[in-house]
Amino acid sequence: MEIHKRGKDTEEKTGSSRVFLIRQILNVIFMIGAVAGGLLYWFMPEPTLGILVIMTSMFFKMAECVLRFRK
Repeated sequence: MEIHKRGKDTEEKTGSSRVFLIRQILNVIFMIGAVAGGLLYWFMPEPTLGILVIMTSMFFKMAECVLRFRK
């Protein structure tokens, strides 16, 4: 009989952890914000809005990093 222990490694690989799901959502928000900010930066006459969007999306990435390192 094989005994399966549930641990952090198993939860991280399967994605069943609640923190893992929150991290993935924060990463998606960051990626969308970074792409949108880059497009606004390059294609708008004034790059200020693009910079603000990129800086805002960086806060989501920082929150994701805090969750990752807190573990």
